[in-house]
Amino acid sequence: MFRAALVGAAVTFGLMLIPVLHFITWLPAPLIGGYMAGARAECSQGQALLLGLLMAALLAAPVMGSLLLVAWLDWIPASWAAWLGGGLLAWLFAGGVVGSALGGASARRSASA
Repeated sequence: MFRAALVGAAVTFGLMLIPVLHFITWLPAPLIGGYMAGARAECSQGQALLLGLLMAALLAAPVMGSLLLVAWLDWIPASWAAWLGGGLLAWLFAGGVVGSALGGASARRSASA
């Protein structure tokens, strides 16, 4: 499960990091990463919650670190960075859960066919 979460977090981080492409892929990135992680782990609906939580936890340090750096450079107020960080982590969790549930269902369906 941890390896699948690591794969999902890496895909999400990569889609958000690639220059020029990140303007298009930042929004569905957690869904895509979660789908790949869920398909890899063939997770159930209950495991999808754990997988989404693990993905958000793995991405918490880079997200909050970059927002703290932006706040430290006085580009945005620190309170905005905290709210934005919380919102981004919630989006990563929600997207990871939905994506991994869809990926797990797809993998189980193709394995049974």
